[in-house]
Amino acid sequence: MDDQGRHHPVEGETKITHTEGLWINDSSMTLQGDKTAAYKTRYEIIPMERGQELTSWTSENAALGKMTGKFIIVDDSIISMFSSEDGALQGTECLHLIDEDLYSNRGCLLRGDKKISSWAVELRKK
Repeated sequence: MDDQGRHHPVEGETKITHTEGLWINDSSMTLQGDKTAAYKTRYEIIPMERGQELTSWTSENAALGKMTGKFIIVDDSIISMFSSEDGALQGTECLHLIDEDLYSNRGCLLRGDKKISSWAVELRKK
C-alpha cells in the first residue's frame, strides 16, 4: 500500500547466493499491470555463525539509495530494521516462516512521521 492508501499487487523474484564471506540477496519486483514500475535491490549480508541471532546487511536500490540494517532471528521469524545512510528513511519488516517453502512478509517504510509504503506479501520457494 502506498502513501495514498492504494493497493498495488506485485510479483517478483529473489535469488540468494551463499559464499564463505558474504550472503547476497538479489531481488526484483514489478507492479502487476505496470511493467515499467520495476524495482531491483541487492542485499549484502554478513553471514551468521550457527546459533547466532543477529547480523548486519547493506543494500542498494535505485529508488531508495543505500540502506543499512540488521536481521534478528526470533523463533520462526526474521525481523529486519533498517535506515538510509542519511537517516531520512527508516523501516522494519518481518518474515514469518509458514512452512519450508513459504514465508509471510509484512513491513513498512517511513520518512520521518510519514508512511511511504507498507506491504503484505508471500514469498514462495520454487
